Amino acid sequence: VFLSDSGCERWEEFGTKGENVVKRVPRTSWIDDEGGVHFSSSASSGEDDDGSTQKKQEWVVKNVDTLIFCSGYDYDFPFINEKSNLELSFPPGERRVQPLYEQLWHAQYPSVSFIGLPHSVVPFPLFELQANAVVSQLLLQSSSLLSSSLTEKETEGLIESEVVQLPSLPERMEQARLDAASGGPESSGRVQDTHFLGSYQWDYCRKMSRIGGVYDESMENYIATNKALYDRSGKERKQILPGKKDKYRETRFQRDDKNQTYRIIYSEMEEEKSTVS
Repeated sequence: VFLSDSGCERWEEFGTKGENVVKRVPRTSWIDDEGGVHFSSSASSGEDDDGSTQKKQEWVVKNVDTLIFCSGYDYDFPFINEKSNLELSFPPGERRVQPLYEQLWHAQYPSVSFIGLPHSVVPFPLFELQANAVVSQLLLQSSSLLSSSLTEKETEGLIESEVVQLPSLPERMEQARLDAASGGPESSGRVQDTHFLGSYQWDYCRKMSRIGGVYDESMENYIATNKALYDRSGKERKQILPGKKDKYRETRFQRDDKNQTYRIIYSEMEEEKSTVS
């Protein structure tokens, strides 16, 4: 049973009849004692190919034996508790962690950071830039480390890299408060969207690379090429019907960072289009 509002139009657009799959999916209304799943009256009328019928003001799918609830996840840090002397909030159901500066540093104690919280992103490139930014701040904060553990050449290299120092404590706390209440970059107002980046991830990557002192033309080309690949894969993914093979994952690219683009080496989806045409 696919509970995907965005997937419903795709079924109708392609005119595909799924075998043992619910094709038009409004929101679930209720589940009866016999295993029937009832949907709202926005579904089509009449009997469908999968045995579904519309009864009164509801569309019913009979004899459903398995339901999978893709309800997301919560953040959890079991190693941080009341004995940790660290104010950190991550209530179940909210999908957010606070107080954080730039979704990464603890606003009050920036020596504590949480790499990997943003979602709906290309994970590892973003996490690597976060990690680099964290290390840059630890080096800046630790004057003893700079004086005793780094060579003079390494110290000069750190200074010359133009690492951006984090703002003052009041500024970090205020920004963390605003971020936690805004609902993420889109300012949706839903606290569950606090760590959602999506299309905003590219500017976030640029910001992390600037803080870490590694932003230059080469880094910009790298981020822009990541975006081009992300957009291409997203375009292919939207052409796939719910429950079908994720063929877009089989596409192979050759990066061309200098020109912020790519070359497709292999695409199963493109081959199918060529065969049809």
